[in-house]
Amino acid sequence: MNRRLFAVVLLVLPLTSCAQPADTLSDCISTLRQELPSKLKPETFDTHTRNVQDLRPVIDNATRSQPEFQLPIWDYLARRTDAQRVAQGRDLLKSEGAALESIQHKQGVDAATTVAVFGVETDYGRVRGAYPVVDATLSRACLNLKSSERKNHFFTALWLLQEGVVKPDDFMGSWAGAFGMTQFMPGTFARFMSDGDGLAQADIIHSVPDALATTARYLRGLGWADGIPWAVEVRVPPSIALQWNALEGDHGCLAQSPAMGKCRSVAQWAVDGVTRVDGEALVQPNSLLSSLDPSTNAALVMPAGAPGPAWLVTPNYQAIWRYNRADAYALAIGLLSDALRGGPLQRTAWPTDDAGLSRAEFRELQEMLLRLGHCDVVVDGATGPKTSAAIREEERRLGWVETGRGGQKIFQALVKSANAPPLTCVAAVEASTSL
Repeated sequence: MNRRLFAVVLLVLPLTSCAQPADTLSDCISTLRQELPSKLKPETFDTHTRNVQDLRPVIDNATRSQPEFQLPIWDYLARRTDAQRVAQGRDLLKSEGAALESIQHKQGVDAATTVAVFGVETDYGRVRGAYPVVDATLSRACLNLKSSERKNHFFTALWLLQEGVVKPDDFMGSWAGAFGMTQFMPGTFARFMSDGDGLAQADIIHSVPDALATTARYLRGLGWADGIPWAVEVRVPPSIALQWNALEGDHGCLAQSPAMGKCRSVAQWAVDGVTRVDGEALVQPNSLLSSLDPSTNAALVMPAGAPGPAWLVTPNYQAIWRYNRADAYALAIGLLSDALRGGPLQRTAWPTDDAGLSRAEFRELQEMLLRLGHCDVVVDGATGPKTSAAIREEERRLGWVETGRGGQKIFQALVKSANAPPLTCVAAVEASTSL
């Protein structure tokens, strides 16, 4: 890693901040210009804020509709742990084997977990975002000028351009300002950027080894510990299931020691009758899970409640969760990493009679909707208002409750009817933008 770059990125923000967000983007830009950190040149600020677009409406809408919190858990996971993603991840484990071995040796994060983050974040580099990072981070800062963290991401985005770490034409990312193959916010990238390909400067936009190395270094910084599984799927006695289910913020105690809150040692869980899902004792010598020490701090996560699958999660789960702060996301990373190692996604079924669709199935569903005359549908594998509206119309035709959700039931029903002569539609098929 370039030591000079790392030293410069520790930007010190002034203690002053505005009490309220600025009413207009120009007001906000003026305010932020007065707070420039010492390492940022005024001309850099002026050059890259001259023609920015206001993304605040986009950010507001996207914040309210994040799939981690909107989709049923079985839909979210079905699309992010499907057979296609597993196969492509295994190919990557082979093609980047040498780099991943070096990264694992240096950072202590296993290759499957690092690759799983890459797969879930951008589908192995296929989906990276379409918004200028400066515009996105500026707009987020302007939505909350009290937030030093948001301002730091914006100022660091400018610094990355100023120092030539990134190029303007390449500096595109998500609506939140995350960029690169494994989606780093600028301030986070500046702290954890790591060279994985032997060149002097980390490049998570073009270099797969650099993206993987930076991801592993960040996970270690979030508390990842080598040699501990992220979770063990378990069976839980009904008497303790609801009392101890730790969702989202409830498992923050995993980062603390000794155990507190809804976290307890593995030994304590075993005393209360928690067993591995195969019925074996939670901790036993010479087992595949022997690394789950009785003293390991663990929490119980049951995202669909007591009827669904349950996992006893470790501090490594908390490290994954902190990458994107959603249980659905952390489970996707953990389960995909298990699949990449050759294990099952899970043994206990989700408590639903309408399972989720893989990305390939969802695209097929959209193709059937087109053939049935829903000409506004775009075959992109992504849930959107036009696809949902078309599904509701088909549900109405079938006499079902209208949900707009694409699951196995509507998929199988349309398979039977999609061979009917279609209305005239010009098929709108795009490269998948769905993760």
